[in-house]
Amino acid sequence: MKIAIVSPSFLPSVGGMEFVAHSLAVEWGKQGHEVLVINWITDKATHPEANYKVARFDTLRGTARVGFHRFPWSWYACRGIKRILADFEPDFISAHMGYPTGYWMSTLRPRQDYTITCHGRDITLFDWGHRNEYGIDKELRLGLNRSIGAIAISTHARKMMEDLGVDPQVICDIPNGVDLNRFQKSVQFDLRARLELPEEAMIVLSVGREHPQKAYAAGISAFSQVAQAEDNVYYVIVGENTRVHQPQVDELSLGHRIKLCDVIQGDDLVGTYQQANLFFSPSIWEMMPLVVLEAMATGLPAVVTDISGSQDLVVTGETGFVVEPGVTAAMSDALLKLIRDDRLREQFRHATLERANDYSWDRISRRYLEVRNQE
Repeated sequence: MKIAIVSPSFLPSVGGMEFVAHSLAVEWGKQGHEVLVINWITDKATHPEANYKVARFDTLRGTARVGFHRFPWSWYACRGIKRILADFEPDFISAHMGYPTGYWMSTLRPRQDYTITCHGRDITLFDWGHRNEYGIDKELRLGLNRSIGAIAISTHARKMMEDLGVDPQVICDIPNGVDLNRFQKSVQFDLRARLELPEEAMIVLSVGREHPQKAYAAGISAFSQVAQAEDNVYYVIVGENTRVHQPQVDELSLGHRIKLCDVIQGDDLVGTYQQANLFFSPSIWEMMPLVVLEAMATGLPAVVTDISGSQDLVVTGETGFVVEPGVTAAMSDALLKLIRDDRLREQFRHATLERANDYSWDRISRRYLEVRNQE
């Protein structure tokens, strides 16, 4: 089968949506399908594991400023997408981002069946979301309702779609996935040596670029309470621009206990997960966080906040603890429970690895195709 993935952005731009599109493309390629990723960033496959082709469409200058749905900016983008689809002639289209991609697909009305996956900025009502920026609820609702499947990657995503007015029969619940082989393979990396930590150090790990939704300031405050109670525990935060929190770390006199790492990539990142002792996500908002899935794939017990995606992935008392966002005392208490109980961490580790199997990209990618086959 020929499958087109239509996404506004793609690798080498880095983000959850870009990795989801890439992962689906790789898995469908492994399954014998011919895959083309259509986007406005690049016409070249940049990932070393890419087994798919890439095509680029153009957008007019100022599109992001005025709105992706306005004429002639929308017309120009749709014309480019239509031309590529006509040349490729796919049997199925997997579109990503309800806005603008979903709206563009509803305008094009291609003869092929298509699904639309919302990833966060397109559906959220937070200030940084497209709905507040452009006032596009009508366009978003239209785009999702005209698809054969509006993919909700979390229970909260489904609720937001239903509140928007999307037909519940159109909504399909399919979470993000994780590359189990990548995160469970053996890698040569020594995290403690890299960060000059004691060999016996216990490591609490957070991963993700700096953004208000990640709430790292709250996480650091929670860890400060952990640091007062336990001597040999260290907090490692990995992500672009996370060093902006260094003043807070210094103010708490925790420079020797909290390590802010701008970027760790590739196998080194895999090794970072594998050598940590537990995972911590203090976020105030997510849709379906890939980093929690990656932590699960390495068997890390987790402390996460009760928000979209995280609340679906972590089972309190079985694979970790789910606590209220912003409540630092609850965060620190949950972290200390895991830090102080070796047996509990090992119990959670086995349960986490078992649960991670349900989220392999092979399984998730096949669920996308089942939506088409049911039509």
